[in-house]
Amino acid sequence: MAKQTVGIGSSANDGTGDTLRAGADKINDNFTEIYNALGNSSSVLTDIIDANGLLDVSSGANKIVFYYGALTDLPSASTYHGAVAHVHATGGLYFAHGGAWLRLNDETSGPVTKYTAGVVGTSAYTFTGPGAASGNNPAFFFYKGHTYLIDNTANESSHPLVIRASDGGSAFTEGVTTSFNSTTGLTQFIVPHNISDTSLVYQCTNHSAMVGNITIVT
Repeated sequence: MAKQTVGIGSSANDGTGDTLRAGADKINDNFTEIYNALGNSSSVLTDIIDANGLLDVSSGANKIVFYYGALTDLPSASTYHGAVAHVHATGGLYFAHGGAWLRLNDETSGPVTKYTAGVVGTSAYTFTGPGAASGNNPAFFFYKGHTYLIDNTANESSHPLVIRASDGGSAFTEGVTTSFNSTTGLTQFIVPHNISDTSLVYQCTNHSAMVGNITIVT
């Protein structure tokens, strides 16, 4: 059925518009078609939105675009925890977790491993994550071609972490992105195959005792 438009006449009270009954009949017909198309004849969007107001589509070739031009266009990962997004600039697919946008593995990004930092006063970092050693200032073994995320967001204001060439040395920058995804305290390290140094450290810029070794596995 084509949409039915209620005739309102040429001017107010000129007697040329639809009668109240005819106008109401058109309105009913329009709504009946909407309800039948998008609901169960009594409730609209029953096959799309459930009783809790959440999307619930169980069939069909559904199409929802999650497109963002650049990483800086992504919304807050904390606010939208669990969301997914495609970033055109990187060609990657990301999901929001732990206050950060994390890239899913693909043939271009390689494996991604995330470690979350904790602190012991001003003397040490601790870490949780896949295979992370227990204890204070544990050593890491990173592999060439792999991507690592070091999440120090909870401690960054008092214990900023940096990857360095040596204890107290200059910042190491090859493959390192600080404030990754515009998140202060989140460091991404994509280990280059032609990395110039295979013995590095992570260290707090405020407390030199908070330091641990990073060995690049060749």
